[in-house]
This record gives sequence, C-alpha cells and structure tokens, in this order.
Amino acid sequence: MARVRYALAISGAFCLGLSAPGAVASAAAAPTVTRFAIPAGPLDDALQALATQSRVQILYAPNLVLGKRSGGLRGELSPAQALERLLRGSGLNAMRVNDDTFVLQSAPPPIAKPPRPAPRPRPAPPPLRSTEPTNLGTVQVTGSHIPRSDLESVSVSPMTLISREDIEASGHQTLFELLRFQPGMIGHHPVDVAAEGGQPYQQLFAAAATTSLNALGPRGTLFLVDGQRIANYGLISAELGGLTDLEGIPLSIVERIEIIRGGASAIYGADAMAGVVNIILKKDQQGSEVTARLGISDRNDAKQRRISVGSGFDLRRGGNLLLSADYFQQDALYGSQRSWRTMDRSGDGLRDLRIQLGYLSDDNTRLWAYCPRQRRDQKGYCPLDTAKWISLQPEAERRSFYGHWRQPIGADSEVYASLRLGEVSQQLQSAPFYANVFLPPDHPDAFWPGGEPTTLQYAFYDVGPIRTRSQARTIDLNLGAKTYRGDWEWSASVGHHENDVTNRIDGLVSLSQFYELAGTLDYRFNSGGNAREVLDRLSPRATARGRARLDQLSLGVHGPWFELPAGRTRVAAGLELSRDSLMNQPDPLMEDHDFAFSPPKVAVDQSRNQAAFYAELSAPLAQRLQGEFALRADRRQGYNHRVSPKLGLKWNALDTLTFRGTLASGYRAPSLFELRRPNVDGNSLFVVQDDTTGPCRNTAQVEAGVEVCMLARSAFENNQLKPETSRSRTLGFVWSPDERFSLALDYFDIRRRNEILKVNALDDPEAFERSFKHDGNGLLVGIDDYYENIGTTDVRGWEIDAEYRLQTQRYGRFSLRLSGNYLDRLVRRNAPDAPALDYAGYNGPDRTALAGLEWAYGRWATTLSMRALGPSKIGRPDEDCPKVYAAAGRCSNPGSATVDLNLAYTGDTHWRFSLNVHDLGDRRPVNYDMLKGGYDIAYDDPRGRYYLLSASYRF
Repeated sequence: MARVRYALAISGAFCLGLSAPGAVASAAAAPTVTRFAIPAGPLDDALQALATQSRVQILYAPNLVLGKRSGGLRGELSPAQALERLLRGSGLNAMRVNDDTFVLQSAPPPIAKPPRPAPRPRPAPPPLRSTEPTNLGTVQVTGSHIPRSDLESVSVSPMTLISREDIEASGHQTLFELLRFQPGMIGHHPVDVAAEGGQPYQQLFAAAATTSLNALGPRGTLFLVDGQRIANYGLISAELGGLTDLEGIPLSIVERIEIIRGGASAIYGADAMAGVVNIILKKDQQGSEVTARLGISDRNDAKQRRISVGSGFDLRRGGNLLLSADYFQQDALYGSQRSWRTMDRSGDGLRDLRIQLGYLSDDNTRLWAYCPRQRRDQKGYCPLDTAKWISLQPEAERRSFYGHWRQPIGADSEVYASLRLGEVSQQLQSAPFYANVFLPPDHPDAFWPGGEPTTLQYAFYDVGPIRTRSQARTIDLNLGAKTYRGDWEWSASVGHHENDVTNRIDGLVSLSQFYELAGTLDYRFNSGGNAREVLDRLSPRATARGRARLDQLSLGVHGPWFELPAGRTRVAAGLELSRDSLMNQPDPLMEDHDFAFSPPKVAVDQSRNQAAFYAELSAPLAQRLQGEFALRADRRQGYNHRVSPKLGLKWNALDTLTFRGTLASGYRAPSLFELRRPNVDGNSLFVVQDDTTGPCRNTAQVEAGVEVCMLARSAFENNQLKPETSRSRTLGFVWSPDERFSLALDYFDIRRRNEILKVNALDDPEAFERSFKHDGNGLLVGIDDYYENIGTTDVRGWEIDAEYRLQTQRYGRFSLRLSGNYLDRLVRRNAPDAPALDYAGYNGPDRTALAGLEWAYGRWATTLSMRALGPSKIGRPDEDCPKVYAAAGRCSNPGSATVDLNLAYTGDTHWRFSLNVHDLGDRRPVNYDMLKGGYDIAYDDPRGRYYLLSASYRF
C-alpha cells in the first residue's frame, strides 16, 4: 500500500482511511473564500499551510511532492482555486472528494497524436467508499500539541477513534453509555456514585456518571473537551474524588471522540496516567437540521425522548457560526421492574439476603416478623428486598445550548469563541431507611412489654424510600485567537468552566430527632398512624450545594524547526496557567453526622493556582525512524514542581508495517476534591486491648482474660498528602498490507505509585500511629480513618484494533471492525509491607471486545454490532472461593455477549431515518455475587431489548 501524506486544518487531523483511487478530476470551486498568505518554499509545507488556513484536508502520497517547490500564494481565493494555483507546473492534479477534502495524484502525461483515431477511453470507475470522509476518520491526533501532516505513520500511542458515524450507529443516547461500552473502559454509573460506597451507607449523594480506563479509576483518566480541561462535578465523591460528569455533554453536539491509551501526563499533565478521552465538539455545519429520537424497551418502560436542533451560518470573509440546542428526557427504571433484580439468590443455590424485618433474639435469630400488613409476603414474613427499590436507571431531564463562532481576520489570523450551557436534573431512589432498633422493656412496642429488652429490625416505610434529586448547571466558555507568521502558528486562549450542583435528599433519619421522638413515644413503630409533622421532624430534607470552577489561560506555538538528514523537525511549546476553586456546603445535619448510617460531610471553600510549561519535538531520526519527545513541568500551589518526560518511537520497517513504542512518567498532585475525610463503617468499634492499643478509657470483658476497647469510629482529612506518580510503557505494531485491511496490536504496562488509599491503625499500628485518638490522660478513645499515600497498582495488558473493508460494484460496501482489550495483570499493593495481589479477572471481566459489521448499499446502511465480556471470578485472589459459592458451583460469573442492529435510510434529500435495536437477544444479566443483586452495574445494561427510532430533517 502506498504511504499517504495529507495536510490538515488546525481543527482537522489524523486519518484512518487509505489511499485515494486513480480517477482524475479538477477541483471544483468552493463557496468559502479565504485570505491566503503562503510563503515560497517546499510544496509539502505550502500544502500544509493551505490546509491550515482554509480548514480543508489534502491527501497525497509523500513521493508525489518530494523535491517539489512552490512559489507561494497571497490573495482571497476559494480553497479549490488556491490549490489549483499551488499545483501549477508541479505535474499534480487535485480531485475533490467533498466540500473540504481533496486527493492529489499525478497528472496524466500528454498523449501523442496517434496515426489513427484512438479508441474511446473506458470511463474511470467510481471512487471507493473507503476514501469518502465518512470513513477517513480525520482528526487532530490526541496526545500531541503538534498537528500531524503525515498519514504514513500512525500515532505513537495506541488510539481509538469514535467517529460521528459510529455514534449514530451505536444507538446510544448519552455520552456515558457510549463510552462505558468501549473495550478497556469501566462505567461508574450515577446509581453507584450516589451510593457513596454502597452498604451500609444509605445516603444517596450526588448523581454524576463517568468512566475510566484500564481499572485505574477516574483519577487516572483525563477528560478533555476540544483539547481543554473542564470543571469537575461540583459535589465531592468520598470514594472517587473529583469526577467529570459525562451526562452534561449531549451526544448531539459531539463530532468525534479520541481515546489515547497509556500515560500522557507529559502532554496534558495530571490525571492522564491511564489515558485521555478527548471529546471533539462540532465546529460548523451547512444549513440546519432537526433530529427527534424516541426510545423504549421491549417491556414498554425506560422511555427516552430527545430533540436536537442545529444551524450553521456562513459569515463574511470566511467566518462561520454554529448554534445548537438539545433536550433529553428519560423515565426512571426500578429494580421491581425486572424479575432478575433481587437480593434473594436462593434460585442460584446461594443465600437469601433480603432483610427479614421483625424482632430478634440475643443471637440475632428472628422471633417474630413485624411490618405493615401490605409489606408482608404470602407466608406472613416481612422481607425487605432492597434491590427492588433501587433505581436501575435514573429519572432524568437535560437541556443544553451550544454555540461556536470563528472569524478570520486579515490574511493570517483568526479569532474564535465557544459557549456551552447545560442543565441536568436527575432523581434516584433507594430502599426505605432500615436499622436495628433497641427497645427497652417499658416501651409499648417491645416484643415482651415489661420483660426483657428486645431488638427490632425495622424499616421506616412511613417515611418513604430514600430519594435524591440533583440539579447541575454547567457553563463552558472559551475565547481564542490564532495567527500565522511564516510556517509558525501562534495561539492564545482563555476559558472559564463551572459546574454548580444542588442536591436534595429525602428519606434519611435524623438520629437526634429519632431519640427524642421515640423516647417521648411521639413516634410509634409500625403503627401507621404517625402524624405528618412527626415524620417531617424524623426525616428532614437534606440540602447540599457544591460548585467547581476552572479558569485557564493557554499560550502556544508550533511549527517546523530545523532540518535533519532524514527530514524536517517540528516543535510545539506552550504555557498553561489555571486556577481551580471548589465550594462544598453540605447540609448542617450532614456536617454534624446526625443522619444515621450516612458518612459525615465536610464544608470546603478553597482555591489553588497551577502553572505548567510543555515542549514537544517530532524528529525524523532516520529515513524510516521517527522520534517524538515531550517534556512537561507542572507546579501546583502547595506542592513542589514536577517534570514529566515522554519518549515515543515509530519505525516503518516496511511500507505496510510500523512498529511503535512509548515510555513516559506521570505526576498527579492531590486535587481539592481529595482533601477530604473517608467514609467509615460505623460509629463504634471493638478492639482487643493489648500492647498495640495501650490502655483504653472504655473497656469490657468478653471472656475470661480478654478485654476489648470500646472505641469511637471517625475520620479526618489528611492535609499532608503527596502527589501520585506513574510510569507507563506501550509497545506494538500496525500492519496494513493494502487499502482494505489494517491491524494494530499494542501491549501496555502502567505502574502507579504513592496511591491515595484509606488507612487506619488497625492496618498497621506503627505505620499509621496518627490514627489513634487519645484523651487528655493518654487513654485510647477512638480510631480515625484517613487517606495516605501507600498504594501501588501495576496494570498490564493488550489492545487490538482491526478493520477490513471491501467495496463491490454490485453489492455495495462492507466493513468489518474488531477492537478488544485484555487485562493480563492487575496487581495491587495496599501498603508497603502488604502482599501484592493480582485482581485481573476478579469481580470484573479481564477481557472485553467490540465487533461491528457494516453494509452500505445504495441509500441504506446496516450495522450489526456485538459486545463480548469475559468471565469473572468471585472473591479475592489471596483466598479460595468462598464456601457458599463453591457449594453452589458459582465461583465465577459467566461471560456474555450482546448484539445490536442499526438500520439507516438516507434516500431522501432532506430526511434521514434510522432504527436501532439494542440487545437483540434480550439477554438476562447473570451475576452470582450476592451483594450485587443479580447484575454488575459497571458492565450490564438492565433495560434488555431496546428500540430507538430516529428521524432527521435537513434544510
């Protein structure tokens, strides 16, 4: 396959397509006029400058322009006219593929006059669909500030592209759903995030949704929008820290998504240890388009409705304006609407983990079932099946507005601005609050009134289920300017990003009010007659507010630098200044830890300045060897500066085979979201008294010669956290023997050190001595949890991406694509002296794959997609399969596969229709982990077979 080079606009870039066909055509005039300022010099550089200034893409084989020069160009012309002038005398012609894509090829030699009439030439075959823009996948290469201008060499780091066509064919309605199903990514569902670590915490808090790469969690994956950071979700997640809420970015304005796998801190700084997800928004559009979508499950529930409108306007002197609005509404889906969702796993040969409400004896056996009549089962028992109450899909409503404006100024400058406004409202539900209540003998609701004290396992049905409603407002504003001085581009941009969240929670129980109302008998258990004002006092609404802001200034420059024997080097450098601020104001009852079984919250109002300088160099070290070097120096207020280097090499062993590899280090200082206290499992703790604990203030004897300390359980914020660091390596190859087939296989190895983990003195009394809490007399009174830099994680695995394309004259175009991720090693060490345990394949699959078969015939396009997950083991790698699972033969969860179908019709000039059927086989989730209630929220889709009908009208 001939190697191909292409020039690109600053917003254009990396191409997955292959060489163009040999049809000869002249470039037609384009309606947009641009003022060009292209100096004389090599034709290769002139073509790049033309593409950059006019925002078009030009594809060509490198040997076509080798040694050719250009006299330069100045004036106001259309891109096609400018290209035609640059190519005069070069022996090259330009063939137009569409409005903004051209392919160069050698001009046909002059034909000598024949002695007799020449036969009529056969018409050239139509161009293959594989060269059309829908399959080129042109993007700016994520992972570098140097714009790419050569297609012959693939990106140094493994990268996945999700094009606009892929988004449409997927049938997904949200960015979160689209990303969570990508190989190697884990979904952090809003239900899971809101649960704050799960049981026994019953406080739903916040409702963000995000994903992460390679099992390193959200702290290791950096999300960008158009190459820029955005503000995190305004509320703190105690377990996950700061989150990028993907629900705030509507899919209707997303042009493509680029996922770079492997460390990229040398390019983008903190949070890029596992990789980067760059979400590219639309920048322009011809005309207007209205799209309506309606989704519904096979069971007539979980409905989704979306309408989006977008209009593009051409402005004077080559400017353009894009305006877009989007409205999305989603119905709630609860566990009671799916039969497989239950805590009763006896059908799998396991245990029934439903909570049996009623009176308990001293040894916690049930004496008598006790609950309202309508909550009893057919046998008269009172099981509380928490899984039936919990949301599987939140009720949601989202509104957004997006605008992008670009205007050239003079011959070599432009300014631009973008504004994105969003509002996301979500409501989640959990089971009614439940707890064990100690009833004294004189209480009228005691099992033996006037007799022995009893314990009542009780659910506050009269208060209602725990419900949280969050409303998040987003502002993203970017202003920028670019100017060209010769072959160099200079840029400056400023951005303001803000996420403001209000969270209201109902159904929690105030401890202080409970003790008072129960003590005065104003609240009676299971009476059904408690007054409304009593219930309002018992369960007051909790309101928390949070706001995260990010203001940033970026200055950058890039262009050609010096010549090497093998070619010209290119360099990029820049300065980034930013200020993070975080305000979290929890409800006063949360701060006072007054809500039962809910983690305490801490008020935060802080800000921090950051500065970074980066430099990158792309150098042809030899005829077939390309080196890429990056260096970034970060300094965050309160922490020392850190330098993160990256080295990348690409070797074109053959015209069809490229080997690539990277070596990089990473650095991530604790964010404002991480200066927090961890969740704790309860309010009290019993520890055997020995030399480790020392004397305790409160003790009790449990058996002869054995005394236990009765300690208070709490937590504190550690303000002495240090930065996390990482080292990452990738090694792989890309093989493309012809224009129809390509295969990429890469190995990755990421090691993260100084991980921030929760610790206390029970883990290591000597290492975490500050966890002990003593009174004024030196007696031990409590144990505090806190976060410390003690962990390490070593992740290793493989990525594969393969594609085969076939164009036929009779049956249309076929395309087959396969991408997959295999986690070979996931070794965690939770303390320096702790054992290193390999969690690969435990409580989550170690392999995922996504395959798609597309058939385009005439005006129809059909896509069949399959997502496959490998099996997963239950338990821990340092323990045998738990006995209860081993006895039932349920030590591992089976692998799974789901198939989706998308059918699209574009036969009308204005209309486009599509039907997507998700999960054709209506797969029932299977997960034997009893605590998960029948499915894995990180990987499974609880809706089952789902239909999505879309209609678009362009005018």
